[in-house]
Amino acid sequence: MATVEDYKGNEYVFSNGTSHVEIEYDFAKDGGATGVLDLIKVKEAMVLEQAYVKVKTTCTSGGSATVIIGVNGGDTDAILDATSGAVANLTAGAVLPGETASVHLKLAADAVIGMTIGTAALTAGKFVVVLKLAQF
Repeated sequence: MATVEDYKGNEYVFSNGTSHVEIEYDFAKDGGATGVLDLIKVKEAMVLEQAYVKVKTTCTSGGSATVIIGVNGGDTDAILDATSGAVANLTAGAVLPGETASVHLKLAADAVIGMTIGTAALTAGKFVVVLKLAQF
């Protein structure tokens, strides 16, 4: 399974046990073939309190690509489903609220949040997945 190249871990850990994490997907570095890319693996049990996607560069596709973001092996579209993640919605400047914005999602230790490119490959684009996590 591939991993997004720039999980630099722009991670900020606060004294109250919460973390702010930003993971960047960039077509130029990560490619756009259909399939799953790992975004982040949590080391310990966490609660996903909030998630959203900031589109920096419009995503394009030769077809009707979709981007789904969620927990690999679990709720695979917990953060972004195929409707919200349709290529037509992935335009520069867009902010796509996560499906979990109002629902707290428990992540087990070693859970992997992944991104699935489906239906057709992406041919361009860049976006940032922003997560607010709390220790469980």
